[in-house]
Amino acid sequence: MTATFQTTDVDELLSLMEQWGVAELHLQLGDATLDLVRALAPAGTAPAAFAAMPTPEPEAVAPPCEPVTITAPVVGVFHRATRGFPHGAPQPGDQVQAGQLVGHIELMHVPTDLVSPASGHITTLFVEDGAGVEYGQPLMAIQPFEEVSEDEAGMLPPPAR
Repeated sequence: MTATFQTTDVDELLSLMEQWGVAELHLQLGDATLDLVRALAPAGTAPAAFAAMPTPEPEAVAPPCEPVTITAPVVGVFHRATRGFPHGAPQPGDQVQAGQLVGHIELMHVPTDLVSPASGHITTLFVEDGAGVEYGQPLMAIQPFEEVSEDEAGMLPPPAR
């Protein structure tokens, strides 16, 4: 197997090295090796990426996220999930993650899984466990978590050395 390094790959690696303050990188893929050495700024000076960081402006208050409604994708009998919840089944106030199983609809002993489309808290259950549902009928509402910026989430590059 012969590995090659594309110019765009090297440019991206150099950009990442500068962003994170990495001075040297050794990369080996199969028989190909790549050694990158970046010249560092003189001691006592901050890299350009950190020297001229703009002062963050106050952000406008974002409107609250609208609740997401899970609707029945098929006709059948609705059953709430029995695993992954503190009460054995989802209840209002329970936290769910995007992609988490929250229930299923059974038709002729064939279940159709229902997964949460967003991470948040269940606010409302519109249908009781074991009730018949029709296509498109609302089953539960989820209030998504507020989205946070990378700064708020702590996703800043490491400080200059």
